[in-house]
Amino acid sequence: MQKSTQKPILFTIYKRREYISMFAPKALLATLALSSSLTFAQGIVLNDQNLRTDLNWLNQQGVIQISTSTWPMSGDEIQRALSQAKVSNNTQQKVIDAVVAHLNANNQLLKASLFAETDQKNIPQAFGDQQKAQYQAGLELNAGNQHWDAKIRVNAEKDPQIDNDQDVNVEGSYIAAKLWNQWLIAGQIPTYWGPAHDGSLIRGDASRPVYGVTMQRAEQQAFSNKWLSWIGPWQYQAFAGQLHDYDAVPDAKLIGLRLTAQPLPYLELGASRAFQWGGENRPESFDSFWDAVIGKDNVYEDTPNPSNQVAGFDARLNLQPLLQVPMGIYAQYAGEDEAGGLPSKKMYLAGVDYSSSYQNMPFQLYTEWADTRTNGKAQGITYNHSTYTDGFYQHGYPLAHAMGGDGQMISVGGDIRFDRINRVNARILFAKLNESNQGINYAFPEKDQLKALDLTWSHYLRPDIPLKLNGWISDSDVHGNDAGASIGIEFPLEKGLFSY
Repeated sequence: MQKSTQKPILFTIYKRREYISMFAPKALLATLALSSSLTFAQGIVLNDQNLRTDLNWLNQQGVIQISTSTWPMSGDEIQRALSQAKVSNNTQQKVIDAVVAHLNANNQLLKASLFAETDQKNIPQAFGDQQKAQYQAGLELNAGNQHWDAKIRVNAEKDPQIDNDQDVNVEGSYIAAKLWNQWLIAGQIPTYWGPAHDGSLIRGDASRPVYGVTMQRAEQQAFSNKWLSWIGPWQYQAFAGQLHDYDAVPDAKLIGLRLTAQPLPYLELGASRAFQWGGENRPESFDSFWDAVIGKDNVYEDTPNPSNQVAGFDARLNLQPLLQVPMGIYAQYAGEDEAGGLPSKKMYLAGVDYSSSYQNMPFQLYTEWADTRTNGKAQGITYNHSTYTDGFYQHGYPLAHAMGGDGQMISVGGDIRFDRINRVNARILFAKLNESNQGINYAFPEKDQLKALDLTWSHYLRPDIPLKLNGWISDSDVHGNDAGASIGIEFPLEKGLFSY
């Protein structure tokens, strides 16, 4: 039942694979991948930047085929992709080993974490960055098998970036059960919808997680029906939860649905929709809910506006199957309103990424542009609403893109793994923030222009003990020059902790 009991078997198998990979044919490697992947516990995999980078790298190298645009992910789906891996060189094997090591670390029964930074980091948060306070300590219990999964995490915080009157929380905790091919998850876990590296126009993970219930498929296999099989591998994620500390409409609900499909091996399409509904002194009848579901929000006079809607589409094109180039092109657009059955008052995002290696060191590069203004103009409309006047935020953090509404951002970033225990990721960003001076955006409450360098070194003291050192330099029109650093570590609580 305990996840931690499975780690030695998996680690041993992959160490052997590392030794023989330079001599083994593809068929043998695929067999080894299948046998070893079946040993780790299936479950829910939460947002992690290094893991997402590695999975994307394997995708663009043509080693696996998996969608990484919807988080949290299912461990079953990662397991399926690894079992079908087409490994052709040692560098690809190195990245697979990194993925497996990450999954092994997640399986530890009991873990602790510590985090500290020199001062508040005032730049848009990166994917998977769940640190919301200057000092944080966490204790985590993991358990599960192929039918259920649970993570109980208790966090203690000091000097939060945005005060929420809580020194202790359970963010990152959940309990999940699998029925047939469906995961049902209850807890407080981060959500991310979209193909981009640095943000999503609809649901990102820059806010504190929302309490709620999530459903999604365990494996993304295509329909077996010949009339539907053309859709290809597909996934959905449905969410319903309640916003915390939302003063404008206490007890307001957040509901969302995302669908993705890969009708072609090189093309992934996604459609997402989220809306705020209900709450104190708001209608919560089935009729009101149904009006919100069908988008009947353009109401007038005394008719209550049922919800605050955000919806949009995204796509990713993988050039590896088409041109044998390890590159991807992606885009997303979202709207704050509806016209003609489609999102209007639009926001845009686009980017390109490239995955290769240099002297057996796998690396990924990307550049990305995002514009959360309304049709290219800062009008105070994006992530705002006449009824839900605290906007599409929780605790003042954006529920969507990390910079919030009425902003523009260009980022250039990358990741390189030097060896088994050292990797570096970095990004440079240029941003115009909160151009309409919306007070509801507590993360960036003033109109500002920002330039920043964000650099992280990950050093693995052991495969299950990552030490992360982060440093940043920024230049803000409002706050001037700033620089800081942080350190974070996770480690299992076990006998012989520092033996290797």
